[in-house]
Amino acid sequence: MPAATVSTPLRLPLTRLVWGVAAAAAIFLITVWWGLLAILLIVITGRGWPTDVFGRIWCRWILKVCGIHVDVVGLEGIDPTKSYVIISNHLSNFDIWTTYAAIPLKLRFVAKKELLRLPIFGQALALSDHIVIDRAHPEEAVAKINARVSREIDKGFCILFYAEGTRSRDGSIGPFKKGGATLAIRTGLPIIPMSISGTRKFLPRSSVIIRPGGRVKIVLGEPIPTAGYPLERRDELNELVRAVVLNNYREDY
Repeated sequence: MPAATVSTPLRLPLTRLVWGVAAAAAIFLITVWWGLLAILLIVITGRGWPTDVFGRIWCRWILKVCGIHVDVVGLEGIDPTKSYVIISNHLSNFDIWTTYAAIPLKLRFVAKKELLRLPIFGQALALSDHIVIDRAHPEEAVAKINARVSREIDKGFCILFYAEGTRSRDGSIGPFKKGGATLAIRTGLPIIPMSISGTRKFLPRSSVIIRPGGRVKIVLGEPIPTAGYPLERRDELNELVRAVVLNNYREDY
C-alpha cells in the first residue's frame, strides 16, 4: 500500500499533521452547528427535509476544510426522478461525506443504530429520513428497509448499501452481503454499482488522525435492471454488481 495509507500519524509531515488535527476540530464544530440547526427545524416543521438540505452543506464544509475534491463519473446515466438501489464498497468514514456532498440524488443511507449514540449527529440522524437499523436483529432490519422502500418507491429516491457491511481494513474490496441485491429483486428496482476510490488515504479504519488534502473518485456504473429477476439467482446478481464495483475501483487513487 502507498505510504499515505499507513495509519501512523508520525509519518505525516508536520504541516499536514497540524492541518489534520485542525480539520478534526473543525468537523466537530461544523457538526454541532448544522446538527443543532437541523434538529431545531425538524422539531418546528415536523418533517425530515432539514437533514437533506443541511446534511449536504455539512458534508461540503467538511470536504472544504479537509481540502478534498471529488470527481464523479456516470451521473449522465442516472434518471434522478426514478428510484434505485445503490450498492457500494466501503473504505472510510469519508465515504458518506463525499457521497452525500457530490451525488445530487435523493439518498437514503442504511445506518447502524450505534451511530445514534454520537452527540448531536445521533440526534439529527434519529430525526432524519435515513434508515436506522439494529444489526443484532436482521429480520427486523430487513422489514424496516422493505417498509420504507414500499412507501417511497415512486418518489425518486436511492437507498444506499455499503455491501461489505464494514469499512475495508486494507483497501481491498471484500465479499458483498446480499441485502442490497435481495431488496432490488423483491422491489424490481435497478441497481447502481458505485465504486469509491481514494477515501481511505484520508482516514483509514485504524486511524484517528485525518490526512487532509487530495482527491476522491466516485464512479456510478450503468443501472442493472432487476425486474423479473428470480430471487434464487440473487447470488449471481450480487457477484455481477461486485464485479462492476471492482472494475471501476482504483486502490491506488
